[in-house]
Amino acid sequence: MKKSKVILAIALAVVIVITCVSVPTFSWFTRPQSQSGKEMELQTKNTYTAYNGKNVTISTKSSATGVEDSYTTDANNDNDCSGVAVTPYNRRYFCTTITNASTTVQNVSLYARTLSIPTASSNGTLALGVNAPTRSYHDYSTLAAQTTTITRDSMRIYFQKPKVAPDGWTGTEFYICWGDNLNATGSNGTYYHMSYCGEKDGCYNYYADIPMTAQQAFFACENWGENKKVEDYTADNWKRRTQTMQNLFSDGQSQLQSVVYKLSNSIEGGNTKIENHYNVNSGACINHYYSSIFVTTGSTYDASLSNTNNIPVRIGYSANNIGNLEYTSGDESVFTVGKTTGIITPVGAGEATLYTKAIGSYFSDEQQVETTIKVTATDNYVFNDVPIVKNIQLPVDNSETEDKNEGEIKIYWYVINNSPSNNLTYTIDNIYLSL
Repeated sequence: MKKSKVILAIALAVVIVITCVSVPTFSWFTRPQSQSGKEMELQTKNTYTAYNGKNVTISTKSSATGVEDSYTTDANNDNDCSGVAVTPYNRRYFCTTITNASTTVQNVSLYARTLSIPTASSNGTLALGVNAPTRSYHDYSTLAAQTTTITRDSMRIYFQKPKVAPDGWTGTEFYICWGDNLNATGSNGTYYHMSYCGEKDGCYNYYADIPMTAQQAFFACENWGENKKVEDYTADNWKRRTQTMQNLFSDGQSQLQSVVYKLSNSIEGGNTKIENHYNVNSGACINHYYSSIFVTTGSTYDASLSNTNNIPVRIGYSANNIGNLEYTSGDESVFTVGKTTGIITPVGAGEATLYTKAIGSYFSDEQQVETTIKVTATDNYVFNDVPIVKNIQLPVDNSETEDKNEGEIKIYWYVINNSPSNNLTYTIDNIYLSL
């Protein structure tokens, strides 16, 4: 009996497989017999075929004023949308007409093939905007700037715990709680975990970076602040945090030096007391640095943070870091860099990361920041495939209606020179449609 059931099951399986293979319409799920849509493809210059509809064309004209009836100058050839000596705060206006002569509604996007901006300091600043049918605005000169910078606005604070630990401080994990007008438990402050940086002066040493704006702070043992109700703390528990330090900025933290606070063996107001703090000028901290650098092949660039001619200096200070600096290239096929000099030598076009590390000499702490190095073969910064408008729906051209332009969409866009003093030169080699 069992053998007959097995034979029957096999026979049914064979019938189902043969049916699925031989009968195209049989399926447990609906499956299409063919795909009806493909990507838009360029056929001839500014004439496109979309497989869910056909005959999509574009035409661009320019205007000196942007008034609707003034778009009369043909701008369909390569570089017709480019500009030379565009004066400060002036625009070049364009209207691109996209025509859908098919019987199918379509969605398209309009792009500039390349947008090229000279990086010379005498050149203006470019932004590209759209007024209709959508509104957008994008500043490309900011992206093409030779350098952009970051300010961390933080100060590195060191904490020393004597090897012969005070009462309640036998652990190895410590926190700094910072804020303004801190309450007794620090529940209105922010806790940062402190990093270990070796033994020195008979102490275990730790550090943390807190904002330059912090007015008050205290140090605490691990798990000290788990229960933040004052009434739940015992006298011994209170010893596991320090007294609150006031007016931290006046203690001397800056980009030029950091402050070391040493734990004492005495108690004040129920909290462990801090001995007199002292300054160190050889810790590790980078506060103001490059986030990106543009450089061309055939030239070199001094990226050292100590080069105050190349990087803006934080107000009130004459340096951007403390500690000894080391530089490393993330990809030497794009650029090499002097380990201690910070001199970048481009090798080939592309982008790679510059790693800049500050190494302290007083403690064993380090800090590393990253900079994107953009290397090009020319003195122009080139943006490829720049979107002007995206995902615009093209209506159907219905010849039976009185509206002769029913299948058209007009894209009104412009290039503006935002420089207050320099003329702008740029190139757009051509514009094209994509899905």
